[in-house]
This record gives sequence, C-alpha cells and structure tokens, in this order.
Amino acid sequence: MAKYLKHYYVDADAPSTYVTTSTEPKYKRHPIEHAGLDVKVWLSDSDGIDVMLAQVPDSTTITTVTVGSKKGVEEITETEFNTVWTPYEQAMTLYAEANTAERDGDTDTAATKNTAGDAKIAEATTAIRAL
Repeated sequence: MAKYLKHYYVDADAPSTYVTTSTEPKYKRHPIEHAGLDVKVWLSDSDGIDVMLAQVPDSTTITTVTVGSKKGVEEITETEFNTVWTPYEQAMTLYAEANTAERDGDTDTAATKNTAGDAKIAEATTAIRAL
C-alpha cells in the first residue's frame, strides 16, 4: 500500500519554504523529508507554478503545510491521485507512440498521437488544479 501527496518544490537554501509563487529560489528540490518519496506527476497549478503528485510508503507521515492560500504539501486519496495519474500516464504513452511513429516516418500518426497526448495532459492539468 501507499499514501499519496500533492506537493510543491522546496527552496533548497530555506528547507521550510515551499515554492508556491512565481518567485524562484536559486535551487529547489522535492520535499525529501517524506521518506520514500516517489514523484509520479509534474504539472503546473493555475498560477503556472510547478506542482507534483507522489507516492510514499504507508509508514511515512504526511503533515499538511499551508503557504498563503496554497498547500505546500497535502495528503490526497488514491482516487484523487488517479484522477490526475490516469490521463497523465495515457499522455506519456501517446507521446512515446508519437515519437516512434515520427522515427518511422509516419508524421500523420505522430501528429495525431501528439494531439491526443496534449488533450490528456490538459485533462490531467485540470484534475490537479481541482485538488
């Protein structure tokens, strides 16, 4: 089993500062304070700020961190995770198929697969922004 979390990057020079605004730190990192952090999804919130979904072992404690109107870290349910993960994973498959088609010279199939992948990323982005 696993737990799921939504998180923003952390300012590497100020580890208790989550990057939830357009101000970019010199260095940023994932919140490694969460043992076993396995980042699965990288997208952006409605302000264009990087936001990720990750899995952690059941034994990892997830404490919600609120930064202004956003949560730098928050636990989400498996169902919430899957509303983003499913279209995100489908998009990655479509993009891989597009690359293969393009390598094989089939630009029409590549274009169709890329367009379908873009639609799935838009679906995943809408879902992550709704969390």
